[in-house]
Amino acid sequence: MNISEITLVQTRLNGLINQPLTHVSREADMLLLSFGLRYTMRIQCYYRLTEQGRTILARNDVYQPSEAMWSMWRTLGYEEDYIPEDFHSDEEGCNRLDEALERLNGDLDGLTVKTAMLNQLGDLTMVFHCGATLTVMADTSGGEECWRLMSESEDDLVVYGDGAELVEPGAGMTY
Repeated sequence: MNISEITLVQTRLNGLINQPLTHVSREADMLLLSFGLRYTMRIQCYYRLTEQGRTILARNDVYQPSEAMWSMWRTLGYEEDYIPEDFHSDEEGCNRLDEALERLNGDLDGLTVKTAMLNQLGDLTMVFHCGATLTVMADTSGGEECWRLMSESEDDLVVYGDGAELVEPGAGMTY
């Protein structure tokens, strides 16, 4: 990422400072974070939210069965760690990420952005006042979208594996 792209992204990220995280959800395997009344971030690359030395949620959690699913399978007599062929991790509530999002949305206290820093590769490190850290890693070497910061009053900021740009709201979004 060149210096003008880094400056563009960092300037927009500065608008998140002191914004509270108000809701977290997912669409397919993309994480959606809402901040205050103004910003939404859509992450479709690797991410991890940590607090006090443990991972609260991570991208691959969407592919892992929820504790409720494991419990149901044990009740049905399936062997430990057996995942039935008809398991669909994308069904709402069936995966570990959905469980983590439900817990997180139940207690968003202290999840107000303290810092948001970008490195030259497009990776984002966001630290919250409570000490939790969101790490977002641009995990492609090409021009695929990694994450997007949206605001009702501004163009979308899109970070790719090889750069960043402002685009019209919703432009290029696929689900």
